[in-house]
Order: sequence, then C-alpha cells, then structure tokens
Amino acid sequence: MDEATIIERRIEPVLRTHLNTFRVVALLGPRQSGKTTLARQVVDSGVLLSLDNPDTLQGALDDPVGFVRDRPRPIVIDEVQRGGDDLLRAVKLVVDADPAPGSFLLTGSTNLLTVPRLSESLAGRMGVVELAPYSEAEAIGADSPGLLAWLMDRRGQGDAAARCEQLLSMSGSPVSRRRYAERICAGGYPEAQRLAGSERALFLRSLLATIVARDIREFSGARRTAELPRIAEALAARTSGELVISDVHRDTSFGSSQSTADYIAYLEMVYLTVSLSAWSTSATTRVKQKPKLHMADSGLAAALLGATPDSLGDPAEPLRGPLHETFVANEIRKQLSFMGAGATLHHFRDRRQREVDLVVRRSNGRLVCFEVTAAMRANNRKAATLGWFRDTVGDRFEAGVVLYAGEQPLRLGSRLFALPISYLWAV
Repeated sequence: MDEATIIERRIEPVLRTHLNTFRVVALLGPRQSGKTTLARQVVDSGVLLSLDNPDTLQGALDDPVGFVRDRPRPIVIDEVQRGGDDLLRAVKLVVDADPAPGSFLLTGSTNLLTVPRLSESLAGRMGVVELAPYSEAEAIGADSPGLLAWLMDRRGQGDAAARCEQLLSMSGSPVSRRRYAERICAGGYPEAQRLAGSERALFLRSLLATIVARDIREFSGARRTAELPRIAEALAARTSGELVISDVHRDTSFGSSQSTADYIAYLEMVYLTVSLSAWSTSATTRVKQKPKLHMADSGLAAALLGATPDSLGDPAEPLRGPLHETFVANEIRKQLSFMGAGATLHHFRDRRQREVDLVVRRSNGRLVCFEVTAAMRANNRKAATLGWFRDTVGDRFEAGVVLYAGEQPLRLGSRLFALPISYLWAV
C-alpha cells in the first residue's frame, strides 16, 4: 500500500451526520487507527490542537476555559482524554453558551464514557463515533458496501434470507485459505498494513507496550502496568471464547481476582479487546450471561500468540478457528458501525453448550446469525446449530449464515446458507 494513499473511511458519512447534529462529537478508537487523519479530512477549517504535544497539553491543563474559548470553530482536540475533566467541563461551558452543531470534534484513544477518572459525559451535547482499524473493504479498496449492508438494506426486496438467495448466483470466491491466513495476520492497523512478517509483529507488540505505558497508566494511575502485556496475551489466547475472569487470573497469577478484572477492563477501555454480550429472550430462559471476548484486531492477536500464515495453514493448528472467528467478528462489527442502523452484535450460548458465534439484532428485533469455520467445506454441525436456533426463536430469526473458507455460496436449509468469508467485503 502506497504510504501517500488516502484511504476512504466507510464511517466518514456517519461522522459528518454527527457533526451536523451534535454540538460536540467524540471520534474514539485505538491509537494508530487513523482518527487524526480522518478528523483532518472532515474538518477543513478551524483549528487542530493535539494534546500529545507537551506544550499544548500544559496549556489545556493550566487554563482549560481559556484554551477552548475564543478560538475559530470547529475546534479539533486530539487525544482529549489527556486534558481530564476540567477540559471537558470547559468545552461544556463553551457549547452551552453557543450551541451550534459541529463546534468541537474530540478524538480519543480511550472510551471517554468508561474511563474512571473522567466523570463529565457531556450528556445531551455529545455524539460518539467509534473508528476501528481498517475494514477489509477499506484495506483493499473494494467498492462493495459489505455483506451486512446488503443483507439489511431496507430498500431491498425481502428480508435477509431473500437477499441470501440472490447471492447463490454469484461466482465462487477467489480467496484461498492461505490468503485468509495472511489477512488475519495483517489485521487492520494502517501502519501494520505496510509491514510484513516479523516487522509487523514487532510493530504491533510495540504498539501494545506504548498504549500500556502511556494511556492506561495515565488514566488509571495503576503502577503495575508492566503486567498488562501478559494479560493481553492471555486474552488473545482466549479470543472468541467466553470471558471467565477467574481463568485469566489463574493463568496470569496477577494480583487479586479483582485487580485482574480491572486490568481486563482497562484493555477494553483502550479498544484492544471487545466483549460481546449474550443475546437472550424470554423464549430462551436458560441462557448463560457471560460475555464473549474478542481481540479487537486479529493481527494484534496473531502477533501476541506468534501465529503466522504458515502456522494457520496447518489444519491441526488450534488457533485457526478462534482467529478466523475473531477476524469475522471484527469485520461485522466494523460494517455495523458504518451503517448507523441501530443494530447490535451479540453471541448466544445455552447451558447445554449450544452456541451461535455471532447474532446481529436488528433495530426491529429480528436476528441475522452467523457461524464461522476455517474449513473449506460448510460444517454440517454448525448448520444444524443454526437450524435449532431458527426453530427456537421462531419469527425473530431472519437468516442464518455459515461463513467458511470454501469457494461456493450454498443453500443449507430453510433460511440457512453457507457463504465464503470473502463475501463479507465482496458482494
């Protein structure tokens, strides 16, 4: 990828809509995901102030009201969490005096709504947009709106199952098992996209160390942050599994169980991990309510675990399935953020260990469900699970899709389909 190439970010229309609606917009996401570049693209006037600059940060800390008052609008404040509550309160005073939309665009590498040392939420004044690392469509420059946009397009004919029927006439996927492994290990961080092999792994591990040493220590005040990379590795080893804090605590032997839980939460606050809540309804009362954990970038997970395209090519490699699922989960999560459609992403698992990898709950309550496999053939067991779930939830179930590493789209049963993983970004 050419370093000078400007990548069109699919979330840009969502960000522009927020700027036209809210007085303050927070563009949040992990470091190195492209927040500052996107902010510059959407705000071509006003002023940009980076709190990563020590002198600028000191000015914000010394006189937060003076720092934001009487500047030309819009004002972009980069890494705003470093200015603390006093700066956010100063922004609140300014926009209360002049409530024009789009006055402030705040970027941050931590979730402002969950950081323990930030209590000012700018409620009623601020809209939040989350920017993840590149999606596959962004990384390869694909024109496709993405599978989720296709399946959930309100202007289309029929529901998601009818839309899947239309995909059965598509040509087979040209993406090989090796290529999927390469994409998993590449991940989505823009800088990592330019690197390969050991250089990429070195960059990603260094990025983790920087986030731990800088962001987490700064907002948490925690002293033992040197332990966090080890906890991150333990979580990477559990990616696509249910989050059981006692297991992580046992394997890392870090502090108390509560301190392990706190540090796991810190990693999610800086967008290194994602937890999917369990989907449940009164029709399925025996659901376990544990969240499912994914590393927020498959490339970072691979780097922490020492996985490579060669190792993921081995059918006996135990990381193949979890990393394929994490790769798909992150792609679906990104596509949902582009759509701004009010859909949410979950998982399902009951006490008899029947599980559905990914459950997209649409704003109307209907469900589009996904199972993921690294196999070249659609998995009958996964199709059977989707069929059971379809019969259990009834009319809520719109479509079930097994995403697999094979070539052809297939019909597996009533409202059940198998699609190549690459259809996620190539429909």
